[in-house]
Amino acid sequence: MNNIFRHNANAPISEADAKVLTEIEWLITNGLGGYACGTVGGTPTRVFHGYLIAALASPLGRTMMLNDLFEEVIPSGGEVVPLNGIKTEEQDFAGSPQLTNFRLDSGLPVWTYEVAGLTIEKRVYLPHRQNTTYINYRVSAGTGIAKLRLRPAVNMREHEAPVNSPLDTYTFLVRDHHYELKPSSEIPPLRMLLLAKEGAFAIDSEKVCGIIYEVERSRGYIWRGDLWSPGVFSAELSPGCDATLVVSTEPWEVMTALDPRQAWDAEHDRKRRLLIESDPRACDETCRELVWGADQFLFTPVGRREDTARARAAGDEIRSVIAGYHWFTDWGRDTMISLEGLTLTTGRAVE
Repeated sequence: MNNIFRHNANAPISEADAKVLTEIEWLITNGLGGYACGTVGGTPTRVFHGYLIAALASPLGRTMMLNDLFEEVIPSGGEVVPLNGIKTEEQDFAGSPQLTNFRLDSGLPVWTYEVAGLTIEKRVYLPHRQNTTYINYRVSAGTGIAKLRLRPAVNMREHEAPVNSPLDTYTFLVRDHHYELKPSSEIPPLRMLLLAKEGAFAIDSEKVCGIIYEVERSRGYIWRGDLWSPGVFSAELSPGCDATLVVSTEPWEVMTALDPRQAWDAEHDRKRRLLIESDPRACDETCRELVWGADQFLFTPVGRREDTARARAAGDEIRSVIAGYHWFTDWGRDTMISLEGLTLTTGRAVE
């Protein structure tokens, strides 16, 4: 599904562009019930929008770990170019005019920006059955060097909790370019690692106040909330030099087991195998998207120890079906309604 959004980088954002940037949404899942999602332009409009909603064992459940990432590119000798949108009482920025294309690559979101002669691609992907997100930036065309700045912003909470949930007090730990943000609650730490040339982190805590979540407002829910950021990651972007921010609730040895390229290739290969296993008629673009979409609803529940023990004793693995995103879990009725389309039609009868 290519070219969901196209725009001339030399033109301002039109009203029609702004509508696409703030109303068209993307969502990817990790096979555990966790996910990442947002709008094309990067403006959060729902309580559920974030880069890592981790599926944690009971009693935590699905937990918002990384709400937002404020992205800036500074070309050599140029001005700061923000890449993501934001809406507050003071700002209403639907998205960057430099965003020229948004598409899905094997169901995974890809943004393309044109900044001062550089074509920059951003990709977001989640390794299967890991509470980990890779956010990758690469120069795909052009010459020169630019500086990338990334400010992670959080309000760690249950993923359905109101956007005005009180900000926690966080402890920030640094060990050898490994960064951990630990709340005072039982929520596990958010681990962050920047893999990049000239990668660095500057402690510069900031409270981002009064973010407006437009969909929540339209539905009559609490629609204004705050986020907190510990500081800013920075890296050099140039041809052949990617920058990837990895965020996770997994142990360090798990989240670093695959480098960004290996993680991307592994997920791409998994998507390819899904097509091979599916109905041979699933060969056109629409059918491919449906096969990959069906995969997002099949997951391995976290923390159900008795069910897992029974399944493994029988030589099997526990599997279930998400009734819908963002707020549903697995329901027996919805599972039975959807089972044929999600599993039998796609060649996944064993599951």
